[in-house]
Amino acid sequence: MSFMAKLVCLASLWMIPVSAGEEADALSAADLDAGTPKKNSADIPSKEEYETALKSLDMEAVKKDMKELLADSKDFWPADFGNYGPFMVRLAWHCSGSYRGSDGVGGCGGGRQRFEPERSWPDNTNLDKARALVAPLKQKYGHALSWGDLFILAGTTGLRDAGAPLKQMCFGRVDEAHGKKSELLGPTALQAETHPCKVNGKCKYPLGDTTLGLVYVNPEGSMAVPDPKLSSFDIRQTFGIMGHSDKNTVALIGGGHAVGKGHGACPKGGGLSPKDAYEKGERPWQGECGTGKGKDTATAGFEGAWTTNPLKWDNEYFKNLLDKEWEKFKGPGGHWQWRIKGSDSKLMRLTSDIALLHDDEYTKYVKVFADDMDAFNSAFDEAWFDLTTKYGSGTWADNAKCDNGEFPESLRHVELPDVDKYKGRLYMLQDDLDVSSNGPSSSTVMLAAFAACLLVGVVISVALKHRSQKRDAEFVEVPYEEVISE
Repeated sequence: MSFMAKLVCLASLWMIPVSAGEEADALSAADLDAGTPKKNSADIPSKEEYETALKSLDMEAVKKDMKELLADSKDFWPADFGNYGPFMVRLAWHCSGSYRGSDGVGGCGGGRQRFEPERSWPDNTNLDKARALVAPLKQKYGHALSWGDLFILAGTTGLRDAGAPLKQMCFGRVDEAHGKKSELLGPTALQAETHPCKVNGKCKYPLGDTTLGLVYVNPEGSMAVPDPKLSSFDIRQTFGIMGHSDKNTVALIGGGHAVGKGHGACPKGGGLSPKDAYEKGERPWQGECGTGKGKDTATAGFEGAWTTNPLKWDNEYFKNLLDKEWEKFKGPGGHWQWRIKGSDSKLMRLTSDIALLHDDEYTKYVKVFADDMDAFNSAFDEAWFDLTTKYGSGTWADNAKCDNGEFPESLRHVELPDVDKYKGRLYMLQDDLDVSSNGPSSSTVMLAAFAACLLVGVVISVALKHRSQKRDAEFVEVPYEEVISE
């Protein structure tokens, strides 16, 4: 029996030599430094200055400019399938997905992904290019467009271009000059002192992620073991602490993977993080194979697209997840991923995708979304708004505004989601305890786990009493990791 704790601008700074004919497509050092400041801080307007500038922001004009930017692939970082939309979905998602309801830390408010520690997280590999790509719009609109708004606008526009019917985009997130408020997210000395993670990969409450430096769960599986059952526990813990319901969790995972692809063609990795690269006077995330871009791109190390049309919003992800038989294999990046058994299809799934079929509630929504596109659209719209706007948006300008009507004043007074149920949550797995869609209900599983915990407690109690017969009775605290190892 295995016993599992809860889860999962200055151009002179550095130059890129290019020929005259390549200048239009060159990655500007100024744009790079704007999106990922080499000095790890930046000048920002005061709240009053920002609010004055925000009055002049033409929401329709900036949305149009973003749409055009996404369709303009640059040679320095070619867009997958000719459009940067999916890349920007990842930018917005990872900026927002750092939020956790246990203490309200994280989120895209403040634009702190530009700074340490977030910009050097392994999960944010190559997002320096995404921030550099959108930097010209920041320069064009100046103080009227905050970095936080810019990142969310990029991802939201990418989804809308693909066909996702997202109802609302709001502007007014106030920027911050550094990443101090993200230090509790780790890995930093402050996080290690206040919220230590004894085993990286099994981080516990109040940390929302299971692995420091990952926005969500390890896509390869808990502790890089491709076991979908264990991964499903990580998913519920991590997305739950962010404030998402089971329905919205499935919508977010399927919606995020409805577009774009994974990059794992290079087994050597993406290169040095900003923190390490800047110390050596190098550029971040240069890649360890070939050119480091295009077919040589390495991010999380998983290669392939989830759907046959990665620029189209649809529910194919859910249909194929249910209708195909998936088998695990080692991808070109050296990590476990999944392919369609007996097929030459290049479509792939992650262990965290297959995990949705190993949990009653998750499987229920996979089936709903596979059969009902309207239900999927509605759930994703709500979940995307919660992810990018409701939670973790920080301070809003007094004159914040949205593109579909009045700014919801409730956003200024968002309460932390109730995530206490995830505190100290334990999971027990056994070969005959099946939590797949054909197994017992979630309540039955939890009752069985609770009963097993009681049994383990009795056994431990007897063992401890036997060991301490010659001592006065006293309370003995035994870490669960030590108990299970015995």
